[in-house]
Amino acid sequence: MSFFRSVNSFLTNKVADQLKGTDPRVNRILDAFLPGLGGGVEDYRGNAFLDSISTTGNRLAEGVQNAGTITNISDEKSSQNLGVSYDWRARLRPKAGGADAVYQADKGGLLAPLKKAGGIIWQETPSIFLTGTVDYNMTHLHGQNYPIYTYMNSTPPILPITADFFANDMYEGQYLLAVFHFLRSVTKGYFGESAIAQEKYGTPPPVLIFEYMGDHGFNKVPVIIRDYSIQLPPEVDYVPVVSKVGEDTQTTYMPTRCNITINLAPSYTPKKIKEKFDVEAFRNGRNYKDGFI
Repeated sequence: MSFFRSVNSFLTNKVADQLKGTDPRVNRILDAFLPGLGGGVEDYRGNAFLDSISTTGNRLAEGVQNAGTITNISDEKSSQNLGVSYDWRARLRPKAGGADAVYQADKGGLLAPLKKAGGIIWQETPSIFLTGTVDYNMTHLHGQNYPIYTYMNSTPPILPITADFFANDMYEGQYLLAVFHFLRSVTKGYFGESAIAQEKYGTPPPVLIFEYMGDHGFNKVPVIIRDYSIQLPPEVDYVPVVSKVGEDTQTTYMPTRCNITINLAPSYTPKKIKEKFDVEAFRNGRNYKDGFI
């Protein structure tokens, strides 16, 4: 706030210096439009107009400072939810019904940090390139100068998400190892004799849920992982991460910083597309909770 007081003092001094010795009639005109500027305040140092500027500046600064406070006020009982923090961080998680199958029952397993956190939560704001595709059939008639376009279909965007992950201590190291193992695990289907014994032969990788930016950002978007890439840079340190699998104690070296890119593709069931998608409801924002983007 000292900045605004300094600006206020500087401006009032400048105005006072310029108005000294002016015609009293001019001062009365100025005072009519800008109270205090044309006189009535000794030496013009208590200018009410510039005080108002200072007050407005203080309010603006306070607004900027509070701009990072995000609250969830979007549901029907918004008046009761004012001040409730909204977690808008990027998150990739299994569906609720399949979480146990993905994380397994072992509380101390490799994926335990993600089970506790509720999925992969990006440690810093990721970069996402959002695009969309609309397909039209282009028809040329004989001798025609301009083609005729007929609508075919629309394709939801592939979501390439990239960000750095860090392992500055043992807990972040275990979390990063869980991220690695999660990506390896949820991109594989059931195959082989063990899958036959479990009666899961042919089951594809699970459909996950991606959440980011709140209600009208990515709201419970069902996605599949098309591919992922993990950069293991040579210029960073690698720290040992100890994990216990069954009766075995295992050690894995994890980088203190690495870049991970995940390409997600929205995946909706035919039943959901048929019964829940409504272009009018999508346009006016009513079906934002159905995960359509």
